[in-house]
Parts: sequence; structure tokens; C-alpha cells
Amino acid sequence: MNLIEMFRELGRYNARKLRAEAKDLTGTEIIDREDSVPKFDAEKDYSEWPLNAPVSDNGQVWLLLQPHNAAHFPDLKPETNRACWGLAHTKNPEKAKAWVDAYGTSGMYMTGECYADENGVVYRALTDNLVYNAIDLPSAWEKIV
Repeated sequence: MNLIEMFRELGRYNARKLRAEAKDLTGTEIIDREDSVPKFDAEKDYSEWPLNAPVSDNGQVWLLLQPHNAAHFPDLKPETNRACWGLAHTKNPEKAKAWVDAYGTSGMYMTGECYADENGVVYRALTDNLVYNAIDLPSAWEKIV
């Protein structure tokens, strides 16, 4: 096994380990290990994956809510298949992701969770169950950076 193959195997190992542990981790803990989060694969069968298993797509980390075979829904990605994928948020301002609207109760921001606006300004939630960003509900957010 050459060095590149060893690193690939290490990456696969870390992704499997994170997938198994994700059910017990917060969004912050998962995003802190984002380098081990596999990219979403529209041809992959996620039917046997555990709930809360993460994937990355379009700059976000998504958590499996409903196991399914993505190949059966070739035009759906996590951001357009919100019945199957929930959004992970972080309390770490340095790793804040862009704002994505909640989908029902999935993806709501909780106290302390952060997002970065299009200018890189980071906001921290001051209350739970937020579905409005700092422009639409400024009293619920603290400007960090």
C-alpha cells in the first residue's frame, strides 16, 4: 500500500468512525470534525446509515433524518430533500456556516449556535427555535464578528 492509499484508507476509517458516533454528538462536535465528513453522493444508498450520520454538500453539513437510497431520487440533494436531511449548526464562530432557512423544526437555530452572513459577519443565537436570521429578527441575535 502506497502513502496515498494509506491516507485514503485513514480518511475512510475516520468517516466511518464519525458516522457511528454522530448520534451522540452535537452539531458543533460534528462540524469540528468536518474533515472526516464525507461528501454527499447522489448515487449512494443511505438506507443502512444510522440516524444523524453526516454528509457535506454545498458548504453545509447535513445530518441524516430518514435513511434512503439517494439513487432513487437523483435530482435531490440534502438542501432540496429536507425530509431526509437536517442541517447541522455550530456554536463555534470560526466554523459558522452560511444561513439556510429552517424546514419546519429541522434546521432551527438554538441558543449559542452561529451563522455567517454573505459578508462574513457572524451572528450567535440568543434564544432557541430561531427560524429568522439577524436581518429579519435582530433582537434574537448577537453580532460576533
